[in-house]
Amino acid sequence: MKEEHRQADEFVLHAWVDESMQMPSQQRAGLYLLAAAVASPAACDPMRADLCDLLLKGTRRLHWRDESGPRRAKIAATIATHDLVHVVVVGTPIDPKRQERARRQCLERLVFELDALAVSQVWLESRTQSLNERDRRMFAALHAKHVMPTDLHIDFALPTDEPMLWVADAVAGAVGQARRGAALDVRETLGHGIDEIDIPL
Repeated sequence: MKEEHRQADEFVLHAWVDESMQMPSQQRAGLYLLAAAVASPAACDPMRADLCDLLLKGTRRLHWRDESGPRRAKIAATIATHDLVHVVVVGTPIDPKRQERARRQCLERLVFELDALAVSQVWLESRTQSLNERDRRMFAALHAKHVMPTDLHIDFALPTDEPMLWVADAVAGAVGQARRGAALDVRETLGHGIDEIDIPL
């Protein structure tokens, strides 16, 4: 049935993925968050246009960590007006010296969740060439172990080119803030369409 869904044009789903990290402190354990915004690619242009309307003069992307509190609230409110599903894998506690291990564990769980939603294409925020290649090797290993379906395609996109990555960035940022008890109103604005999945690292 899942394969039939993927072949049906009206059921095509893509996911755009970004990460966020909170380093450990004396007060709390660190977190690694991997957020995916899931939507039909045919319905994303209005979302892109609304986000681009929020760009400040001279900027090429929205980036949660650089935005003020009122701007974050406005970004969250804009995202909430669109038909999106969000999946956020939260790994804890993070070892600052093993961030790539945390990423691998969260990615493996995220791929499982996205496959269950019948997502056919995943777009990861592009990092450096060597780190992208590391991700590719991990996905090849998952394919080889039959943990990841061969018809789930993974590719990379730049946030300056793809506003849908701004959605994942914002959701990861808002969930991370809420996890430490901050900006709960912004998290509430995003609504109940966020599936938060905790995994041990």
